[in-house]
Amino acid sequence: MRLLLGAHLVLTNSIAFQNQIPEMSYEHRGLVIGSKQKLLYVLPIFSYDPLKHPDVYHPVDYPDSKSNLFLLKSSEFSFISHDSVLKLNDLRTVSVNRILYQQNGRIVPTSATYKQIESLTLQKYFPGFYYDYKQNLQTVEALTKQLEEIIRYTKAIETENKRLKTEITSFKK
Repeated sequence: MRLLLGAHLVLTNSIAFQNQIPEMSYEHRGLVIGSKQKLLYVLPIFSYDPLKHPDVYHPVDYPDSKSNLFLLKSSEFSFISHDSVLKLNDLRTVSVNRILYQQNGRIVPTSATYKQIESLTLQKYFPGFYYDYKQNLQTVEALTKQLEEIIRYTKAIETENKRLKTEITSFKK
């Protein structure tokens, strides 16, 4: 399985057992969007076929789509050789012990694209939590603005207080 670990593309190999279907022995690509102890949370990546996938999300080309598929264009990501699709509604867990090696290639976790993928995934899996989260972010932003105003007001009062103290001192002399 190909994985983007944080910001790096890595390869893993699924464990193949004799009594399981052959698919388990192939490498698969995926984007790691989280980890907990020895487990990685992975979104699968597979080849894009416009005929099979007419409805995909892309921030520039298809920004209004509500699709579960996120288009990764090879022209935008150097680590993929052809356009691919990230399956947002198919989160998997993979053991870190199954990573074979790490490749060059990255989606920077602080990038707008990565944050959008993370956000869309949260919306798909936890809509209630995501709504509450967005509301909390808005509340924090509003409270931060209020705090900044209070700090400015407090500094203005302190400045005025110092000025008045100086004035009182000069009257006493």
